Formats: sequence, structure tokens, C-alpha cells
Amino acid sequence: MSIQPIHNLIVKDTTAGVTQVTPGLHERCAFNPLGWYDITFPDNKGESHFRCFRLAEDVCFTKSTYQSDEPLLSKIDYHSDTTLMVFGLKGKSQLGFHPSKLHTINVGDIWLFNLTGNTFYRYSSAGAPHEMAVLKIPTQRLKKAFCEKDEIFSAIFTMPSAQVAVQQKNQEWIAPLISNPLHNPFDRIKAEGSALELLAHWLVPLAQSVQPSEAPPNPVHNKPIERARHILVSALANPPTLYELAKEVGMSHTRLNRDFKKTYGKTVFCWLRSYRLDLAKTYLKDPSQSITDIAHLCGFSSASHFTHAFRNHEGFTPVCYRSHQLQKASQNEK
Repeated sequence: MSIQPIHNLIVKDTTAGVTQVTPGLHERCAFNPLGWYDITFPDNKGESHFRCFRLAEDVCFTKSTYQSDEPLLSKIDYHSDTTLMVFGLKGKSQLGFHPSKLHTINVGDIWLFNLTGNTFYRYSSAGAPHEMAVLKIPTQRLKKAFCEKDEIFSAIFTMPSAQVAVQQKNQEWIAPLISNPLHNPFDRIKAEGSALELLAHWLVPLAQSVQPSEAPPNPVHNKPIERARHILVSALANPPTLYELAKEVGMSHTRLNRDFKKTYGKTVFCWLRSYRLDLAKTYLKDPSQSITDIAHLCGFSSASHFTHAFRNHEGFTPVCYRSHQLQKASQNEK
């Protein structure tokens, strides 16, 4: 293996073609340690631009752009538990824990990654522009918001990766961070609040996925079933077929459906439909979320498909459900 240092900031493995991002790259570029700073990869053809801020070594945000005639495979080593929320902005980037098994981040996608001392890889193909934003925070800091009764929700941070949402207006979601000049401490307090609010908002669907099941699984004999459930929740917008899911967990599709029903009282895709609708009810309580956005968040192909499924299951439309919930909440406040 031939390792070539570049300015002591990036290490390029010329055999494997991997560009390693080191802490020195951020340290050198962050002339204002509590403000915005810019990073580019030296000796790289094309455009590589990273717009970053870091608040008290804690909350970090990066909006990155890459376009070149050469593909880029980069990696960064995380030596402590770190949670990343990734927002796809342009093109298709690929992220993951091994260069041969990466997740594709499309425009409008939102993904969660929990790194526990891992090496993390990013691949951007040649030609087309790639743009994404990443919000990074130590996992331990997030866990401080959890008390003993919230223990069930801490399972969010044991998920290596999960697709949280698709077809989102991600430029709008990150706008409060991008538009903050970070000129003074009050700007920075506001930025930290916006970052935590954004992260909390998108942890909601994952919290739904770790709620206690109707029939708690046997922790010894139903590990494949729990894994199947996790796969379904992690790929809510594009779930595998029953045959693909069965192969992934090492079971026949017949046995998977049978054992899934024994554990949860429903076959695989009956359970998935109920899960999507229960998640939709959580979002419908928030009047700022449109019906179309909720449909996409919950894995429905369109608002009309969502409305049809919801009405068939609940007996009334999502709009009627929301109106009733908001009215009930208003009465409880009086």
C-alpha cells in the first residue's frame, strides 16, 4: 500500500484510491473556530467545496459540493460515538461503513447514521454534481435528553443507519442554518437551537419505530423477525419484497410471514401498512406538515394513495383526523 501525505491534511491511498479526511484539514481552515469556514480538497480536479461551522467542538454542520471528471472516494475516522443526519440536496452521493456496501443518498432523502468508532466512507461519481448537508453531534450529548422512562427510545442510537424520509424540500429544512451569519454569540446560540430542533424533528419517525410492539418478541428466538422489522422501518419508502426480506434474514418467505404473525399478530406487509398509518397519525398532529409531505414521510407514493389507505383503515380522511386531533388538543388547553 502506498500512502502519500498531502499538506498533512488529507492522506491519499494511491493504491485503493481513497482520500482520507483528517482533523488537521478542519483545524487549518477554521480561522474563526466558532464561525463559518471553507474547505477544499487540494490537488483535486474539478470543484470540491465544503462550507462548515462548528460550535464549541460539539455541533458541526457541513454543506458539501463535489463535481469532477474523476470520482471521489473519501473517508474519515470517528473515534467516539457520533450521530449524523444527512440531507440529500443534488445528484446522488453514497455513504456507508464499507466502500463495497454504501447507501445511496438521493435528492430529498434524509438519513441517520450512528458511528461508534467507525470509519465512514463517501463516494461521489464523476461527471454529475453532488451536493448534500450533514449535521453532526456527539451521540452522548443527545442521550442526555433521555431520562430513565425514555430508555426504549435510546434504541434509535443503536441503528447503524436508517432512511428517515424521502422527497423532502431539504434546502428549506437547512435554510435556518445556511442563512445564519454566526457573527456573534447570539447568532451561534440560535444556530445551535436550529440544529437541535432539526435533529429532534427527524428523530420522531425513528422513535415511532422503536415503540413497544403489540406482542413483544421473544428476545432469543425471534431475532430474525426483529431484524426484518428493522429493515422495513429503515427502508420505509422503498421496502424490499417479501422474498428479498426473507433472504436478508435467512428464512423462507413462508416461515417469515408465519413467524412475523406469531410475533406481531399480522403478516409482514399488513404490519407495515399499520405501522405507516400509525406513524402518519403522529405527523398529523403537527399542523405545519402538509398531507403530501406526510404521505412521503410514511412511505406512500402519493397523497391520494395515502388518503385512500387512511380512510379504508380509519373510516375517515387524514384531514378529518387532523381536525379532530387539533380540536381535542385545543379543548385540553382550556
